[in-house]
Amino acid sequence: MENTLDDLDRAILTALVSDARISWKDLAADVGVSSPTIRDRVRRLQDRGIVQVFSIDISSAALGYTLEAVVRFRPLPGKRHVLEQQIQNTDRIVQCDKVTGEDGFVARVLLKDIGELDPLLETFGRMATTNTAIVKSSPVRMRPPPF
Repeated sequence: MENTLDDLDRAILTALVSDARISWKDLAADVGVSSPTIRDRVRRLQDRGIVQVFSIDISSAALGYTLEAVVRFRPLPGKRHVLEQQIQNTDRIVQCDKVTGEDGFVARVLLKDIGELDPLLETFGRMATTNTAIVKSSPVRMRPPPF
């Protein structure tokens, strides 16, 4: 399926990245076309798999999570599957990638304070070794790919 974008598609995506809740009317005005055109174009972007979801960004700090950590998990022999299940079942892990190399998984973990780190990591002790780094800042948060 062809997934090339024209200038109108790019303008629509740029506006939606900025505010996914924008009304069809306002989006149409922003990019200079009619509301029906916007609805059709956005539906086509969805049908093509380019737009997958409309989402919100929730502030973890406003919910009391003052620390974020990056944890690298190295599965113990024969424990990769059970480790993956435990990662999926741990709500403080908000993002995780299965990776190549010595580590099997790299995860982002939210913490209310540093005292929560050791108890959380201990739940993985029989499945993996871990290496943890506390996030100081995030100069680049997850962003959309270039279009």
